[in-house]
Amino acid sequence: MSPLALLLIAAGVAAIAIGALRIRGPMATVRRLDETAANLERYASWRGRDTSVEAEGPTGADEMRALMRQRTVLWGALIVAGVVLLVAGLLSL
Repeated sequence: MSPLALLLIAAGVAAIAIGALRIRGPMATVRRLDETAANLERYASWRGRDTSVEAEGPTGADEMRALMRQRTVLWGALIVAGVVLLVAGLLSL
């Protein structure tokens, strides 16, 4: 085994682990925001008034959702890079 192959494998595993740990937070936040929006839509007619997000325009929750999705894409890219490094390391054995 060459030192380069071991380095690539170690870097790939580390990138995958870091990305997997860091992507969980933004994904959970987006999930909570989506559940809250669905709850507001479900009870809008019961309340007898229009409380939909579209009636008021973009909200802070919309901006937070966009930011969390950007972070999800960033950490997902790190995971993909880790997989590429891991495969490159395994192929160079």
